Amino acid sequence: MTYSPALIESVARQLQRVFESEHQLPSQENDLLRQVARMVLYLLRHNLGQLLNILYRIDVEERKVKQAMLAASEEEVADNIARLVVERELLKAQIRFRYSQN
Repeated sequence: MTYSPALIESVARQLQRVFESEHQLPSQENDLLRQVARMVLYLLRHNLGQLLNILYRIDVEERKVKQAMLAASEEEVADNIARLVVERELLKAQIRFRYSQN
């Protein structure tokens, strides 16, 4: 699905706050996914508790997280989780946008 640049930019700003990143996240979907995957990989290796807390706050389905964690390598796990995180935030941003129009 193709998303508007404004929507992706909104998600990037939200994820920057959620992950407490000092650096601005990219506003291109593929670049955003890559950067989120890097942050997820770091947390997988160094602070799993914080990653799980973030996933809970974002409200990513536990079933999907468990499925994502079955991947063969940490990098694949990080990619899968990053995709879940970005998809969830895009959905929330779409809902906010839709209801702000009414």
